[in-house]
Amino acid sequence: MNEYFSVGLRLLRAPVLVELAAEPDPSVMVAGSPSGNLQVDSLLLKCRFMALDGRFEYRVLGPLEALFGGVVFPVGGPRHRALLAALLVRPNAVVSADQLAATLWERPRARSKNLVYGRISEIRLAMRQASGARVSDLETRSTGYLLRVGPDALDVQRFESLVAAGLSAFEAGRHGEAAEAQSAALALWRGPALPELTHLPEAAAEVARLDELRMRAVEARIDALLAGGRHQQVTAELVALVAEHPLNEGLWARLMLARYRAGLMGDATATFSAARRQLAEQLGVEPGESLQLLYQQILRRDPVLMVSERGGGSAVPQLRSRSLTSFVGRDPELVAVRDLLRAQRLVTITGVGGAGKSRLAIEAASQVGEADGCPVWLVELAALAQPDLVADAVGDVLGLASHGTRPRLELVEEYLSGTQGLLVLDNGEHLIDAVAGFAVRLLAACPGLRILTTSRERLGVTGEVLLPLTGLALPEAGADTLEAARQSAAVQLFITRAVAVDPAFVLTDDTVAAVTAICRRLDGLPLAIELAAAQANAFTVTQMGDRLDDRFTLLSHGSRTAEPRHRTLQAVIDWSYRLLDADERRVFTRLSVFSGRFDLASAEQLIDDLRQPAMLLAALVDKSLLLRESGRYRMLETLRAYGSERLAEEGELATIRNRHASIMAGMADELGRHYQGDRRGRTVDQLGSMMDEFRAAMAWSVADDDAETAMRIAAALAIYWHITGQYAVGRRWLEHALNGPGPSSPAVRAQALSGLTALTSVTGDLAATTAAAEEAAELFERIGDRRGYGLVLRRLATAETMAGHLDRAEKLLPTVIDAGRETEWPWLLGWGYTLIGMIRGLRRDTDGVEQLAAAAEAVLLEAGDPEILAYARLVRAEAARTLYGPAAGVGWLCDGLRALVRVEMPLSIALGLQFAILLLVDLGWSGPELMVRSAAHELRRWTGGAPFPTHLEQQERRLAYLRERLGDEEFTARWEAGRVRPIGEIVEEVCRELTDRVGY
Repeated sequence: MNEYFSVGLRLLRAPVLVELAAEPDPSVMVAGSPSGNLQVDSLLLKCRFMALDGRFEYRVLGPLEALFGGVVFPVGGPRHRALLAALLVRPNAVVSADQLAATLWERPRARSKNLVYGRISEIRLAMRQASGARVSDLETRSTGYLLRVGPDALDVQRFESLVAAGLSAFEAGRHGEAAEAQSAALALWRGPALPELTHLPEAAAEVARLDELRMRAVEARIDALLAGGRHQQVTAELVALVAEHPLNEGLWARLMLARYRAGLMGDATATFSAARRQLAEQLGVEPGESLQLLYQQILRRDPVLMVSERGGGSAVPQLRSRSLTSFVGRDPELVAVRDLLRAQRLVTITGVGGAGKSRLAIEAASQVGEADGCPVWLVELAALAQPDLVADAVGDVLGLASHGTRPRLELVEEYLSGTQGLLVLDNGEHLIDAVAGFAVRLLAACPGLRILTTSRERLGVTGEVLLPLTGLALPEAGADTLEAARQSAAVQLFITRAVAVDPAFVLTDDTVAAVTAICRRLDGLPLAIELAAAQANAFTVTQMGDRLDDRFTLLSHGSRTAEPRHRTLQAVIDWSYRLLDADERRVFTRLSVFSGRFDLASAEQLIDDLRQPAMLLAALVDKSLLLRESGRYRMLETLRAYGSERLAEEGELATIRNRHASIMAGMADELGRHYQGDRRGRTVDQLGSMMDEFRAAMAWSVADDDAETAMRIAAALAIYWHITGQYAVGRRWLEHALNGPGPSSPAVRAQALSGLTALTSVTGDLAATTAAAEEAAELFERIGDRRGYGLVLRRLATAETMAGHLDRAEKLLPTVIDAGRETEWPWLLGWGYTLIGMIRGLRRDTDGVEQLAAAAEAVLLEAGDPEILAYARLVRAEAARTLYGPAAGVGWLCDGLRALVRVEMPLSIALGLQFAILLLVDLGWSGPELMVRSAAHELRRWTGGAPFPTHLEQQERRLAYLRERLGDEEFTARWEAGRVRPIGEIVEEVCRELTDRVGY
């Protein structure tokens, strides 16, 4: 045992260790342990091996000391010590040369960086002499210096670890071990922290943090000793502490309790009087409610104040946040909970497992208790299995004895009836009915009491106010910049926890996209993000993101001190899943096949074999397993992954995915019938909102050799992709479906080929368009579908026109017009007329163009398609310009352009702007012309659309002319304006100028 002691004294300089070894606490005596105390021995062994492993250690909790192999060595004079201390404030991080210079001189000197470099070199020399070898721990970087500090090689690190161990031991009821850990932590202090940096304002925050943590350790040690019945031992220490900190009501309360437990009733009440006098004289205030409550309990000799059989008892019923990790990203919710508790008596924080409900509740309750001066009690219900023991759990926290003749609930009511306190009931979803009944009865009996509960399901009682908790705030979609990421609470949490396990971790331009993607895929859930960040010392963020497809394996190593249901991501969801009944489980797993947001009708179709499907959906919403947002439902990605695994285990995954794909195909078919007319805009919005589902259904159908279902969906979406300018995306999906395995009917394949023709017709790939159109036309002819036949030929004619093959396009159009007449389809007929007029305009052949455009407009008014109606008016405007001069067609031109802007069809707007360019050229308005050319070019670039070949040739020549005429500066400004300004603004500006200067 002496060997252990000599090592401990030499390394820790901890006199408390002598005391602990001389008088080991029986509560932690272990057979076979050298000192009989496992906690002390483990600390001493750790120190021994730290001394023998030949590494550098540092002490800043007092005058700075540097050690190698357990032996202190000199690092130089005061300036050297100040530099080393400044590096130790931020271990394993780069400290700039300017910051280091500020530690040496109030005003930077001309050669301050060189002088810093010299002092650093001298510190390195001292380290090399101490170790007898070259030193790599102190690194020079481009912007400053970095001191590498190993785990527990800095006394601050050991201090924080011991405080954490002590708090954990206390929570577990191991009060003797808790007191020893806090004593060992405090023994590391040899004087004020970082005295070498007292002149440096930047170090003040770290010093204040360490002083606050030191006081927390002092209080925690005293609490542990009091809880262990050692009130005599702490009385003298508390007398000294209240003299040093006369405004600390918590210390006064502990002294009152210690004296009361020692049988000194008069001294205990006199202590309250002394505290009251100090507060009145120095602050002019009365003691807080907690201290006054303790005084009243002492006067009535409340049995709760004595040490219970469990070794418990509490000095002051105040809740403090117990976590040693920082509280990140819940500021708005924290404010919301505090505000609700000031206005309401029953508040429930709901949310999926891992959302951070408990942590938020504890933080909020702690702040409310401190601000209002009211007692706060935390009752953790997660481990409670029997609903009828809720009152007993609360009674245990309150320290109420169990009477054989009186129910525990009556004792709780009696105790709380006169208080203005806050009761926190944490994690009660598995006892939901019992907790609800208990809360209602307690609130009725105790008018001054407030209750804050956390649960994955609401209590569902009158007077309850809910605060639903979802994931932490994520960066906006597409905003993967460093600035945007750092403003995200989810990313902040990831960084904070990653740095804790890997001090070298830094968010950079190279890692920001991967970190953001991880946070998004984990739905911003704090627990999931913390579990992922804990792997930062084992994987790069890219490797981590690649492994999220198997997230339940990746995120399977949580804190060893966490509750079992919070140690892994799997355990968190298992807990919620086990609380569901059989039908709720079926609904939950089936809904996991939805990839994004879905509506009630789609969900009901998927579960229509179960009774009351709508009510089952509502139950999952209540239990935080399903989100309802803007009238639609959504399941978090992590929950979807869990549900899919369950479906696979049950052998139902393929069946449910096939059902989902069939539902999506039916929806696409139905919505695809409403592209024209008044429902066009609403149809496009609906299709866009369901795009995740359509993509998932197509991908699954192709993988399952069901090409027909994939083609049905893709064909129905073709016009959506055209309207929104997503030509490349739509083409990929259509080709994927058309080339997929499995049989398909001629009608379905023909529709898919026709959709492919539409998307390729405006992108310049004439070969692909022709091949798809010819196969589709042959299939339509074979099945006798004249409407489909005329439509695909119209699409082919558009492609030929775009390619400049006007003769070939013109030969197709009579057939298109005939098909429109035969099938009584005004839309197809109007398209035929418009294309003929457009072809003649491109040839500068104005014969009959006005009449064709007028005829097209007449039939298209009936069809109700704003896109083709706009084209007809543009053709009419171009004919009027050619026949009668620039001013003649301005009205039709602006009507057509505004219509295209309203329907938000990017490539169609780009084509329409070509008509405006012709007019601006005629007028000689070089500035507006260049801006419009730039806007059209940007729209084509964004959509991948191809211009008319003749326009492309003219564009190059015209741009060279405009640059020469306008000069480089104005040319650049006008081009940039066209590129970045909203297209609606540009159209309105041009039309307004045309109206003012030309008229119509």
